[in-house]
Amino acid sequence: MLRQNIIKASFIQAPIQAPKTDRLKKLLLSAEEKDLEELKDYCVRYSEAYHLGTEWVEFNKLVGNSPMKNIPDKIQFLRSHPYYETTDSKFIYILRVSEYRISNSPMPLEFARDEIENIILNKRKAEVIKKLEEEIYASSVKKNEIEIFNR
Repeated sequence: MLRQNIIKASFIQAPIQAPKTDRLKKLLLSAEEKDLEELKDYCVRYSEAYHLGTEWVEFNKLVGNSPMKNIPDKIQFLRSHPYYETTDSKFIYILRVSEYRISNSPMPLEFARDEIENIILNKRKAEVIKKLEEEIYASSVKKNEIEIFNR
């Protein structure tokens, strides 16, 4: 189960004086490949921070340095704002949410993949260590290289 809200989204933090911010908004809403390339180029050149991803990220981590971090009801916000923009004295912040999952809901497999892999690897490591310990013990007993002391 999720412990936090997660999203698949694009987020851009650009200076207010950055050129063509209205074009930026259109690029962000477009699904065309050439527009995505132009958007990436724009972000590299002008943005202070950006995330143009299709992977799941924690909502709070993505918007942590923006005015969106202070939204009181984040669940209602995610349900009602697939596109959101705001400004402060220095930056324009644009968020486009393509998918979201709310805390305490089932974790998407691709978000949990690394955690699942770590659990499986740790179990396998534990099994290998236990097997090696048993083999070393059995070999030592067989060769009379071990003494057992009773207290």
